[in-house]
Amino acid sequence: MIGLTALLLFFRLGAAPIYILDEAKNAQCAREMFLRNDWIIPTFNGELRTDKPALHYWFMMLSYKIFGVSAFSARFFSVVMGIGTLCILYFITARWANKGTAFFATLVLALSAQFLFEFRLSVPDPYLIFFTLAGLGSGYCYLQTKAWKWIMLTAVSLALATLAKGPVALALPGLAILLYLVFSKRWKEIFDIKFLVAAVIYLSVAAPWYYAVHKATNGAFTQGFFFQHNLSRFSAEMEGHGGPFIITPLIVLIGLLPLGIFIFSALKNFNDLWGQPFIRYAVLIVIVYVAFFSISRTKLPNYPMPCYPFAAILIGAWLNNLIVKRKPLPLYGFLVLLVVSLALPIGAWVALNKETETSSIAVHAWSLVFLPVAVGWTFIYRKKWTRKKMIITLTAVYFLFNFLFISILYPMVYRQNPVSKIYKAIGAKSILIAYQDFNPAFLFNAGNNDFKMPVYRNPDSLKQIVNASNDDIYHTYIITREDRLTTIDSIFYTVVARHHDLFEYPTNVLLKKK
Repeated sequence: MIGLTALLLFFRLGAAPIYILDEAKNAQCAREMFLRNDWIIPTFNGELRTDKPALHYWFMMLSYKIFGVSAFSARFFSVVMGIGTLCILYFITARWANKGTAFFATLVLALSAQFLFEFRLSVPDPYLIFFTLAGLGSGYCYLQTKAWKWIMLTAVSLALATLAKGPVALALPGLAILLYLVFSKRWKEIFDIKFLVAAVIYLSVAAPWYYAVHKATNGAFTQGFFFQHNLSRFSAEMEGHGGPFIITPLIVLIGLLPLGIFIFSALKNFNDLWGQPFIRYAVLIVIVYVAFFSISRTKLPNYPMPCYPFAAILIGAWLNNLIVKRKPLPLYGFLVLLVVSLALPIGAWVALNKETETSSIAVHAWSLVFLPVAVGWTFIYRKKWTRKKMIITLTAVYFLFNFLFISILYPMVYRQNPVSKIYKAIGAKSILIAYQDFNPAFLFNAGNNDFKMPVYRNPDSLKQIVNASNDDIYHTYIITREDRLTTIDSIFYTVVARHHDLFEYPTNVLLKKK
């Protein structure tokens, strides 16, 4: 199963261009650090980027060194983290629960479209999820064995997680471990001297880079990262990513589909599962993450993902128990999956038709029709088939769905992005400049190792540089957003191309000097 998932994650990894906002900024930031051979200061378009710490940049820089700068290399180690996450999940669950629970927990993640999609992106979350699982998994091993190697591995793993995302990567796992000790009536172990040693190891791994970047940027990174991108995101809604309390539990439920739908049945048998120490540990981790990101004012689908492996353990334990006791799969699960699978091709067709750039390929959405047909078929024969046969069938169906969605349809859709189309309209011997706002993907897809987008903030400076350009040497193109055109004197430019950002509000406009 893990081998098949690895093939799916790697297959056509570079087929979709780097276009999504977060991917473009992270991949380009790593590219700029790579070109400067700078392991300390993250920059985007030559300016300090305070959004994220450096761990995922380092991995991408290593990949660029091995494979060259490309979409594939930017995503390579994200896939490695995904495979590692499945391996660790199986290992710790098989050791502290049983192999049946380990199999089903791993299967829950391996069939999750969100899990697979996230681990094919050049973003920090794959690294955070992997090292958080490694830290919490080895932490549980320490609590059960008291072996030095496990607490040392816990400290190093959570330090690396902190280098991937920030202080939340220590705070939430630390709170979960504390609650486990309290609920297990082992609170005296909180004062174990080994935790102090672990703290020293943690700081020796995590602190040097934060200190180095603080010193190198005269505190600018510290101010931007810790106060704006951590405290502000928790206390205030940022970039329109907010919502009510219930959003986070729904994100977890939807993110773990299809098998995640059975979490309701697992919770129904909560008392039986709570009595198992390892399952109790997993449940408390899920509660901590869901509660924290439910009260956070900024909410995004990737935020609670470090708890997905532990939610999968809960579901896996229930599924294994169901198989052992030869109980039927709940009817509601099939009905919900049938409704969701029916909505997918319809929703995809509507979304692709509504988006100007993708309307020509909207018909391909109907290739997903096989999913409701297959789920409906399984529903009809649920009483005649064994539980094993139904699970094998659902696994095959959703594996095929993930293959089609991630490897075929997603790249097909995102090749229609405005950045790729606009670059086709730019001729040879040309220079591209930006006026106020531009899509970050223009930088990574420029195909020039020395490329840096000059950005002009006011109309006068833009007009001056365009008028001073020599068309005999190169042609000057301007990229901006459609809503900025009213501030530019239209006398000196011609509109060459106009393309809408996929499933977003802005429209990109390419201008050329008359």
